[in-house]
Amino acid sequence: MNTINISLPEQLKMQANQLIDMGFYASFSDLVRTALRQTINQSQYDIWANQAKKEAKLGKIKPLSTKKDIDNFLKNF
Repeated sequence: MNTINISLPEQLKMQANQLIDMGFYASFSDLVRTALRQTINQSQYDIWANQAKKEAKLGKIKPLSTKKDIDNFLKNF
């Protein structure tokens, strides 16, 4: 595992320590790893949402209005 150094404002460090003291995280490293994972996952969802918006603007999206539409989509997925 790699080790890195980061600079934080005092208030942010204090808030992080409070979460650790309350037992939400085992350590500061645990908190940072969790936050990074969540940010990366959320970023992927944002990428997918933005791609869907672009495709909608270009008329590439077909609404799935009925059960038959959904079944046909899943069959070809």
